Amino acid sequence: MKKIFIIIIIMIGLVGCQMNAQHDVKVLQLDDAIVEQTQANKAKEIVLSMEEVTEVRGVSYDNSIYIATHVKPFDRFFLNEIRKKAHDNVKKRYPEATVHVTTDEKIFIELEKIEQQLKKQAISEERLSKRLKELDEMMKG
Repeated sequence: MKKIFIIIIIMIGLVGCQMNAQHDVKVLQLDDAIVEQTQANKAKEIVLSMEEVTEVRGVSYDNSIYIATHVKPFDRFFLNEIRKKAHDNVKKRYPEATVHVTTDEKIFIELEKIEQQLKKQAISEERLSKRLKELDEMMKG
């Protein structure tokens, strides 16, 4: 009887965690940035439409699209598949672009900072290029 009670409590906790992860998240649209962000905006919408994804950040520059995602807790077991699916979905829409997709938290935070700087027009094109090259190296390593 005690084991059944413990199992029920664990199941309620897991269901609660899944329910909290299912919130409506709006994509930060970067409309007035110093560098055109239409590709990034559309790519973020494409990736956010995936059932497994709860939040997304992204920037585009020089025909490259950088996307970082947060996924539902249970789906963390399938990160490789989720990254591939997100990459393929964006690549279908932008076949000529170089697409970078990650689930790494550090890169997610860095892309969020870059998005905010672009939104506030507080970053130069040169600095943006340098920051994205650094992120590209981090994604490879």
